[in-house]
Amino acid sequence: MPPPIVLNVAEKPSVARSLAQVFSSSPGSRPRNNHPGPTQIFECENVCFPSLYQQGQGRTMPNNAPGDPHTMITTSVRGHLASQDFGPAYGWSRCPPVALFEAPINTEYKEDMQPLEGMLRDLSRRASALILWLDCDREGEAISDEVRAVCLKGNPRLGTQNRIYRAKFSTVLPGEIGRALRTLGRVNENFVQAVQLRSEHDLRVGAAFTRFQTLRLQKKFDGFQERGVVSYGPCQFPTLGFVVERWARIETFIPENFWALEMSIRLNADGSVANDSVQNQNGNVYSNQQGKSIHLNWKRVRLYDRPTTTAIYDACLEAGEAVVTSLTGRPKNKWRPIPLATVELQKRASKYLRIGSEELMHKAEELYNQGFISYPRTETEKFRPEFNHHTLIQSFEAVAGEFGDFASNLLSNNNFQNPRAGPNDDNAHPPITPAKAVSPDALIHPKILTMSLF
Repeated sequence: MPPPIVLNVAEKPSVARSLAQVFSSSPGSRPRNNHPGPTQIFECENVCFPSLYQQGQGRTMPNNAPGDPHTMITTSVRGHLASQDFGPAYGWSRCPPVALFEAPINTEYKEDMQPLEGMLRDLSRRASALILWLDCDREGEAISDEVRAVCLKGNPRLGTQNRIYRAKFSTVLPGEIGRALRTLGRVNENFVQAVQLRSEHDLRVGAAFTRFQTLRLQKKFDGFQERGVVSYGPCQFPTLGFVVERWARIETFIPENFWALEMSIRLNADGSVANDSVQNQNGNVYSNQQGKSIHLNWKRVRLYDRPTTTAIYDACLEAGEAVVTSLTGRPKNKWRPIPLATVELQKRASKYLRIGSEELMHKAEELYNQGFISYPRTETEKFRPEFNHHTLIQSFEAVAGEFGDFASNLLSNNNFQNPRAGPNDDNAHPPITPAKAVSPDALIHPKILTMSLF
């Protein structure tokens, strides 16, 4: 019996290329010539892993499970294949905007996606099984459903024989891909329906309100027709509201001058007050920088009247000294940071690197596609109990420079502590973390890797 032919579909060409490299580097595999197409097609024979037909039930095959040979055909899409829109009967001039809330929605493949659709249909006719390697989030699950629908048109037996599988992975490293091939599951239909519902809601609400306000404003104001469509979106309008609110505060803000008193003292090691200036043996007077400086806060914080502030300042100078009436204190804890999620990565990149969100995510996805970091779009802020931190840290000991020194320090004298768990977990991806050791000098974007490590 010939080995099963498995069609593997990734979400991006770069991920498909990385998968093909992993398949071709497995022991005993035989890469074949790549095929041209709307996206590149890779083929590799004799890729061994636990039989597909024993998986898909939500259980993990053991590491020592016997491997069966498979012929792997690997390609990709470029995001969503299909798009939704209203039919010709529901054009701008053919129905009132309110009719769009109940109008039927058509699924279609735009011209630039039709070659991809045809390619997947042709490849699925050769395949005896389909593995979906889309991103492991809700959007990836919805794209998996679109790919599945196209492949079923080309080969209905994939559905009747229940041979469509879903791979869960966070990096494109050989170990992670091997684990995914031992834990193949099914498409999460709940996630698919959630994305479809959100997409339908956005389409109906956005189209209806866009038409309503555009037509109404065109009738109400002269010359408004030349301005085009006044778009409405369920997300963009609340965001626009925040922007306008902030703009209004800035425009209506009236600056006022204010004055404040600042006071600090410097204490010696024995708790006595140190002199502000010290004279050395040569008679030169210099500012005393020794001891611990304590800055005192004024209870009134600030005053908007300069004469009153000056009078209080003069009274302090005349008094010459102050009496401490009470002294209170409390311990201050500096908590370990929680594991890195996408929002925090964006905040740090903006604050420390002056990189915008769009540029950051593009660079982070490059590092992910090269296998240097885990998937960069995640809400998870806690590691799974089985995550092996020590193995990852030990791999960085061999890296010269700051990375290697930091790793060695963590592993010496029991300095390493497990990261503090955060409150969020998307149950799809781990926190953003390095996936393999690499010198920062070898990277185009080393600072992003540094943020995920430190």
